[in-house]
Amino acid sequence: YNHTFLNTISTIRKNFGYNSDYIETEDFLDKKYNHIIILVLDGMGVNILNEVFPKDSFIKENFKFINHSIYPSTTAAATTSIKTGKSPITTGWTGWENYIREINKDIVLFTGCEYGTSNKTSVSYYEINPIKMFYEDMNVDGFCIEPNFNINHKIEDVLNESLEKIKNSKESIQYVYYTEPDTMMHIHGTNTRQTRRVCKGIDKKIKKYVSKLPENTMVIITADHGHTDVLPLDIYACKTLYNLLERMPSNDSRCLTFKVKENMSLEFEELFNNLFKGIYKLYKTEDAIKQGFFGKLDDARNERINDFLGDFVATAINKYYFIYKENPGHIFKSHHAGITKNEMLVPVCIIKK
Repeated sequence: YNHTFLNTISTIRKNFGYNSDYIETEDFLDKKYNHIIILVLDGMGVNILNEVFPKDSFIKENFKFINHSIYPSTTAAATTSIKTGKSPITTGWTGWENYIREINKDIVLFTGCEYGTSNKTSVSYYEINPIKMFYEDMNVDGFCIEPNFNINHKIEDVLNESLEKIKNSKESIQYVYYTEPDTMMHIHGTNTRQTRRVCKGIDKKIKKYVSKLPENTMVIITADHGHTDVLPLDIYACKTLYNLLERMPSNDSRCLTFKVKENMSLEFEELFNNLFKGIYKLYKTEDAIKQGFFGKLDDARNERINDFLGDFVATAINKYYFIYKENPGHIFKSHHAGITKNEMLVPVCIIKK
C-alpha cells in the first residue's frame, strides 16, 4: 500500500489542499487543476494495455506509471477502495460475495442476492455498510458516474454524463467507471479478437471524449485490477475438505476464504496444501492481515472483517481458479483476484489539458 491508487488519491487530495492517510508516491501535479477525472476501465491491467490495446492507442500514448491493484485484485474490493480512499480491511469490501451473519447466508455484495441461488435477500450491503466517497469532505463538486447495470450500457453513457456534469462546475472531482474490457475477457479471454475489438473501440471513444473537456482538466485513466487467462478447478467436488468447514467458502474464486470447524484447523491446512500447493498459497487470516494484504497494519478494521475473511485465505499464484459452488454456470476464460503480476499491475495514464 505504497504504490496503489490510494496513494494516487493522496496526490489528488493534495491538489485541492487536503491531507490523506496514505503517502504520495507519484507527484504528477505540475499545477493546480480545476477538474480531476478518474476514469476506471475494469480489468485494464498493464499486460492488457501493452498487449491487447492497439499499438497507436491514445491511452497507451499517455501512460505515466504503474500502480498495484488493491488486494484482492477484484472489482468489489478495488473500486470501493478507489471510491473511498480506504483499504479493504477498513471498507469491509473484500470480494465479490461474503457471509452476512444476520441472515446466515453468503450474498453478492453488489446485488444483495444469495450467492449460489441468485435469490434476492432482505439485505442491502450498501445499507448495512455504507461508504463515503473520498472527496466528500472536500470543498469541490463530486460526482460518481457509473453505467446503469440493469440495462445494456455503452461507454458513451458514462462519458456523456461526465461531460454534462463538468459544464456547471468550477472545481470538481469525478469518479467515472466502465465495465469493459473486463466482461469481454471473462467470456472470451484476454488477447482475443473480441477483446481487441472492444479495447480499440474504447480507446477511440475516450480520445474523442477528452477532446471535448475544458481546459485545466486532468484525466487519470486506470483500472481496478488486471486479468489473466485461467482454467477451472472444482474445489466444490472435494467433499472431504468441505466437511472440515463451518460454512461454505466465500469472497472470490482466486482469493477464497474459509471458516473451519473448531479444532479442525491443522487438518484443514494439511489437506489443502497437499491438494493445492503450487496453485494457491494458503495463509492463516491473521498472518495475511499482518503481511499487509488487505491494508496497512495501522488501518482501522471493519467490524465484519472476521466474518468475511474467516480462518484462512487462499490466494491464487497459478493459472487456475476455484469453482466453489454447485452449478457454477459460466466457465471463465480469464479472471482476477489472485496475486500474479497480470492481475496486480495496473497502468496509470494521465492527460493534462
